[in-house]
Amino acid sequence: MKIYFTCSTAEFERYKKAYHMIRSLIISEGHVLTRDWIPHTEEMLQKGKTNIERDIKEIYKSCIKAIDEAEAVIIEDTVSNFSTGHQITIALQGRKPTLVLWRGKKHRQFEQMFVHGIESDLLEIAEYSASNLDEIIKSFIAKYQDNKEKSRFHLVLSGMERKYLDWCQFNKKKSRTRIIRDALREKVDKDEDYNIYLRGKKE
Repeated sequence: MKIYFTCSTAEFERYKKAYHMIRSLIISEGHVLTRDWIPHTEEMLQKGKTNIERDIKEIYKSCIKAIDEAEAVIIEDTVSNFSTGHQITIALQGRKPTLVLWRGKKHRQFEQMFVHGIESDLLEIAEYSASNLDEIIKSFIAKYQDNKEKSRFHLVLSGMERKYLDWCQFNKKKSRTRIIRDALREKVDKDEDYNIYLRGKKE
């Protein structure tokens, strides 16, 4: 699977261990990074080049191209800024499944952060630690491994169920399909047995 992974360069030294851990997890599972920029950045920093000369226009173009080529996007956003926020928006506008990660216990106002206001069935937000990072990433990737495959089902509804969908469509301005998909997605996210299955773990 082709994955775009990014994080902020601000406070890179402080969080580079976590960034490398995420990068290694993605690669070790056999996935391909559409833009693997972290090793080059660290190499420059180790040489003492704290102010790396960058052609920001070229970097922007390469990031947008890498997002477009990816099948899924993972963004470590503990150090939130305009850059990562913009890339989250671009990814979701491009209908890319997007996982936003925050290092646990770093954000006291976690639930009030701006990204929680985004309504998208392709956005997942998680606080992580070294102990659960592997599970979070594996579960996310497994959900979208065959995301391009689509199936059509014939759904038989009772009169009560149809009336409810009609009411939601009129009053909540959502299509019947979106309502059903949202309900199913919520069930998928909360089904711990299924998520254990995705992570390849046994009880």
